[in-house]
Amino acid sequence: MNSRPATSAPRSNQLPPQVLDLEAAVLGAALLEADAQRIMLATLTTEEVFYCPAHQQVYLAIRDLVQLGDHADLLTVTLQLRHRGTLARTGGPAFVAGLTTKINSAAHLETHCRALQEQHARRVIIKAGTEMAAYGYDDTRDPLQLLADAQTHLTTLHRSLETRPGQTAAAAEEATFAHLAQSVGQHGLTGVPTGLAQLDGLTGGWQPSDLIILAARPAMGKTAAMLHFARTAALDHGQHTAIFSLEMPTLQLMQRLVASEVPGYSNSDLRRGNLPGGLEQVAHIRQQARRLRTHGHALHLNDTPGLTIQQLRAKCARLHAQHPLRLVLVDYVQLMRGDTKGNREQEVGSISRGLKELAKELNAPVIALSQLSRDVEKRGGEKRPLLSDLRESGSLEQDADCIIFLWRGEYYNIAEYEDGTATAATVLFDIAKHRNGATDDLVAACNLRRGTFQDLTAMPASF
Repeated sequence: MNSRPATSAPRSNQLPPQVLDLEAAVLGAALLEADAQRIMLATLTTEEVFYCPAHQQVYLAIRDLVQLGDHADLLTVTLQLRHRGTLARTGGPAFVAGLTTKINSAAHLETHCRALQEQHARRVIIKAGTEMAAYGYDDTRDPLQLLADAQTHLTTLHRSLETRPGQTAAAAEEATFAHLAQSVGQHGLTGVPTGLAQLDGLTGGWQPSDLIILAARPAMGKTAAMLHFARTAALDHGQHTAIFSLEMPTLQLMQRLVASEVPGYSNSDLRRGNLPGGLEQVAHIRQQARRLRTHGHALHLNDTPGLTIQQLRAKCARLHAQHPLRLVLVDYVQLMRGDTKGNREQEVGSISRGLKELAKELNAPVIALSQLSRDVEKRGGEKRPLLSDLRESGSLEQDADCIIFLWRGEYYNIAEYEDGTATAATVLFDIAKHRNGATDDLVAACNLRRGTFQDLTAMPASF
């Protein structure tokens, strides 16, 4: 029986992965043909793809000339190397001229470039692994921060090495219409269901890689809405969902979830143990809330206080490796700690960018709750939130794909919305920014005592 030999560890004198002949061939083709220059610069975006230092300098000279709009050939590249002060250590004009003897044409240039990318990827991975191993032996480093740094390093590496060749419209046509057919079959629901038909109609569900900011003043129902979206995704549709609550401990989150699952009980009842039936009633409620036990494996709760954006990304990466996450919710932005040392606005800016990067890394929607400034309360009239009310950072507005304000007219003693709908037991979802769709308002029924939301046209008797 043949067995595959074990891969040996690299020897200390072993050269990193590299193919010098291919490096010379790619540069030689670029020196001979303008089309080859464009292909090389579009595919190989950094000189570090070349292992040989002399090859790196020739690449940089070609890139400089092309960016200036000049023609790059043997003569001009040699002059540019002299201008850069690197001609001598590159090997002189003879070395540059010798590159053109390594290839007869640029027919296989893209294949050669991909081969160089693969070797570069291996070198970067070896370097990253060596650095992380050294960090692992350093007792002064916090293990969680080390894990977060490792995840960030690998994500950056993935981005730098990932290359997607362009497509013609003809080549992309089939996938485009397949997606359209899928959308029609799902009645326009292409993302994670929100549990509100009107909201799904406007957004198509929470879309992969989108950052959604759910913002409101206190007492508007932000946390209740977050739990509603989480229940819909995890318990109704079995999609793995993670809640990171920096404000509320897991026990309180679970009490709220139980109240929303079991009719007839409020959050307050369960928190205070206000159950006249005693332990028998507890057993009855547990039976009614059995979905939390049978389907709750898809809903992950984390109440780590003072979470940094890097720690959040590391925790999500760990969960995502176990079961691909389809939705991440964070309560709330202003309680997170950023990685930028500076004023609070800069810190929230780094958090905002990190949340958007997380959504792209996971290819999943990230919903982040946000407080609004007190300027809303000082405003006259209906006290409706504005984008300028996002607290502490304009970066939230810039980075978010969708911004939704929650507003309850009932709280401000307003009897009706503009369309005549009564405000009692309702909440208005104001979609103030929607990068990929229309902005609009919608009104949903809400029972904040239980933390439940429904479309106005589909309110059950137990609501």
